[in-house]
Amino acid sequence: MTLHLRFELLEKELYMLCKIKRYLNPSTLRKVRVAQNREASFRLMLDGMEVGQLDYVKGKWMYKYAEEYKESQGIKPLAGFPDVNKKYVSEELWPFFMSRIPSLSREKVKCQLHKEEIHENDLLQLLNRFGKRTITNPFVLVTNE
Repeated sequence: MTLHLRFELLEKELYMLCKIKRYLNPSTLRKVRVAQNREASFRLMLDGMEVGQLDYVKGKWMYKYAEEYKESQGIKPLAGFPDVNKKYVSEELWPFFMSRIPSLSREKVKCQLHKEEIHENDLLQLLNRFGKRTITNPFVLVTNE
């Protein structure tokens, strides 16, 4: 990986972190977790092409790129996921996906949560409800059912 490419990736990650800080309430974020024994699966899409798969299984988040995306030419890896051949595993949801959830302190969001009976501390419900689209990137997150 060239120095220029590394700088470009770091620049993207910094931009994303600034966006996250702007749209999320850090004090609320600390309380958001996934209930035990829950599982979920999402597909990340871009212009109809599957980019990757995000899963939550046995208390861990896993992300891997789709074969279709890996074989595409001219498409760069996502910020935070530089190796398209690696399966990423974490106990915490990555900022790329967390940024899809709006600030839970916003009045409109509070009303939606109440109306739809979504618990504000349930990360899977929040990601399922608000994660489909975001203003920070052109990707679409679709629930696998």
